Amino acid sequence: MENEKLMTVSEFNGQVNEWALQVVRAARQTLRSETHGSGQLANWLSKYVDRKKDGDAVYKVKFQFDRYGVFRAYGAGRGYVVMNGQIVRGFRVRSDREIKRRQWNQLAAEEFKKGATVREINTMKVYRGSDGQSILRSRLDWIDVHVRSRIDQLADLCQEFYGDKAAEQILKYLGNVTIVKKP
Repeated sequence: MENEKLMTVSEFNGQVNEWALQVVRAARQTLRSETHGSGQLANWLSKYVDRKKDGDAVYKVKFQFDRYGVFRAYGAGRGYVVMNGQIVRGFRVRSDREIKRRQWNQLAAEEFKKGATVREINTMKVYRGSDGQSILRSRLDWIDVHVRSRIDQLADLCQEFYGDKAAEQILKYLGNVTIVKKP
C-alpha cells in the first residue's frame, strides 16, 4: 500500500473543476440545441468550485445562472405558469420586478386587503381557462440531467480522494497503534 500513488489535493481539485466544466459544457449545448432564445442563459451559466483556503480540498460545487433558467426548467414564463404540475396560460399576481421594486399592482393590493399575506401574494398565480389555444411552452431539463448523469463520476472522485486521505492517516499513525514500534 505504501507504494501506491495517493491523489493529491491539487489533483482532486483539478478533477472536480473538470467535472463541473463538463456539466457546464453539456448544459450549454442543451440550451443551444433545444431552445431558440438569445443564448444569454447559456452564456451566463458558470461554475463555482469553493474551498476554505488555498491548499484545501474542494468542498462545494455550484452552478450560477440567471433566474430565468429555473423558469425554463419548469416551462414557465412568457405568459405561462405551472399550476398543479401543468403548464397553463396565466401570470403571477406580483411579478419579480414588482417584488424587487416593492411595487403593488391593483390585484395584489386587493388580495392584501382580503387578508392574504405578502408571501402568499408573491407566490399567487392567476391562470386563464382553457381557450383552445395550444401550449407553446414545455419543460426543459437543461442542467439537472447533466448533473444526475455525472454524479457517480463525482462520487467516485470523492471516494478515491477521501479514501486516500484515510489511508494516508492510517499509514502516518501506524507506528502508534502497533505493539512493536519501528525505530
